[in-house]
Amino acid sequence: MNAFFVGIGGMGMSGLAKILHNSGFRVAGSDRDLNGDYCKRLGEIGVRLYPQDGSGPQQFMQDAGLKPDEFKIIKSTAVESQVPDIQAAERLGLEQIMRSDLLAMMFNEKKGIAVGGTAGKTTTTGLIAWILKYSGKEPSCAVGGIISGLETNAFRGVGPHFVIEADESDGSIVKYRPWLSLVTNISRDHKSLPELHELFGTFFSNTSEFCLVCAEDEQAMLLKKACNKSVQTYGFSTGADWQAEKTVIDNDSASFEVRGVKFTVKMPGEHNILNALAAIATASMCGLELAETAEALRVFPGMKRRYEKIGTAAGVTVIDDFAHNPAEISAAIATARKSSNRRFIVYQPHGFGPASFTRDDLIDVFSNLGDNEFLFIDDIYYGGGTVSRDISSEEIVNSVRQRFKNAWYTGSRDEIVRRIASEACKGDLVLVMGARDINTICRQILDQLPGRQACTV
Repeated sequence: MNAFFVGIGGMGMSGLAKILHNSGFRVAGSDRDLNGDYCKRLGEIGVRLYPQDGSGPQQFMQDAGLKPDEFKIIKSTAVESQVPDIQAAERLGLEQIMRSDLLAMMFNEKKGIAVGGTAGKTTTTGLIAWILKYSGKEPSCAVGGIISGLETNAFRGVGPHFVIEADESDGSIVKYRPWLSLVTNISRDHKSLPELHELFGTFFSNTSEFCLVCAEDEQAMLLKKACNKSVQTYGFSTGADWQAEKTVIDNDSASFEVRGVKFTVKMPGEHNILNALAAIATASMCGLELAETAEALRVFPGMKRRYEKIGTAAGVTVIDDFAHNPAEISAAIATARKSSNRRFIVYQPHGFGPASFTRDDLIDVFSNLGDNEFLFIDDIYYGGGTVSRDISSEEIVNSVRQRFKNAWYTGSRDEIVRRIASEACKGDLVLVMGARDINTICRQILDQLPGRQACTV
């Protein structure tokens, strides 16, 4: 399918654009920020890029020699009707389809493996894709993060499997017809628990062969109980179909055994053992022996922006993590506590809608921080459009401070960097969290740490 992507610089959009381009189709797109990382990656492989000013669709037709009925406009739920390229597509009579519909078309033609859940699905999807590729299964993949070592978020393989991260936030998860479906956990993020159970229930109903849930998540186990088909479980609990035993977690890795076979992953935290367990179970269902999977996991280099160590300076370690909902934030903080004296925590809410919906949960998570932890909340990310801006980071901080005093809203990233660089000491850890661009301060903090006077706690 020849295609023009409106908002091509987004993670999900860029991945599908790459797959279509590498399949031999003529592909182009527009974005508000053509200097973004994913636009640069696409430009390097020859995808045409245009400013998002309404000229792109017409210019693409001329540049590629296409007629209006020879390509489609691809958009996502984040693209509003007021965007100039959508208005241009309307004037030109171009067919428009949703990104999720395009992904479903690709996915449903294959032996699909779909990973859903509120947290952990990106890492789990990346793990599964890595294992299958490393073992010679040559899968296709579309994941919401960059797989280190492969340096991509999407690829097209000749094998039968297509591994995807299935999004429940916009309801599109029900469009997929998986061979294997997996739910890592269920908690409030974009939707209420009843809405999520309905979506994931349909997700399982649409599955042809295997269903898998985490035994450590209460809501996921309720989903299993309500399902009218066989559902396998994974976790630490006795009775889980895929159980991790003899677990050891250190600063940079975790090891455990499954059915007598030892596994090691270069990712710390109990949540990453669970992610690896899900991948191990999936790989087994794809016909791999546990020893094969253990070797693939041993060399898995991780996911970009998933508890990624950016560097250490003056004895202070800086971690970048994509965590943006309460469940992910809690997991990242729990992992950080195992390897540091004190923690400087920075969080950027990733949109006004999600911040408003999860406000009380965010306040609860941050209000339970300890005396040796320090919280800085950046301004809420605003991606444009007509969304109601009826909440602020300052308001969230003020609510947190009623129970936890070491919380600040400065209104300035430079001030956050200055404060942390001047106050962090040897043995401390800086945890920078958020789904958007807050990670740009990681290097800034590292650059300011060396050369200053040593501090004592």
